[in-house]
Amino acid sequence: MVLGFKTQFVEKILNGTKIHSIRVDKNKRWQIGKKINFAIGVRTKRYFQFKEGVCKFNQAVELRPDTREIYLGLNGKMNLLDKSNNEIFAKNDGFDTEEDFWKWFNEPFFGVVIHWTDFIYK
Repeated sequence: MVLGFKTQFVEKILNGTKIHSIRVDKNKRWQIGKKINFAIGVRTKRYFQFKEGVCKFNQAVELRPDTREIYLGLNGKMNLLDKSNNEIFAKNDGFDTEEDFWKWFNEPFFGVVIHWTDFIYK
């Protein structure tokens, strides 16, 4: 399955500093074991696949920018990520700072964190 990215994230995926992606997944496409084709220019003439991987895990996520709270699903429960870990979460998603992360996710968001490494938030 194709997972499209903005060009700003390509280098961070390739060098291993972006280790997951946050997406809407209403149809539950991103399941453990699904092949990931990392690409830019999806659905354009400039399509370029720059990496392959596998979905190792997905976690439900709820982002609340007004309170800067991140809730993550594990074992059927949504748990608040300790705010001291927000910066780590933002950097693991490819942002330079937590502030940049909240500028990008400036509206309430419900979706999944797609993991392609063994790292999982507990």
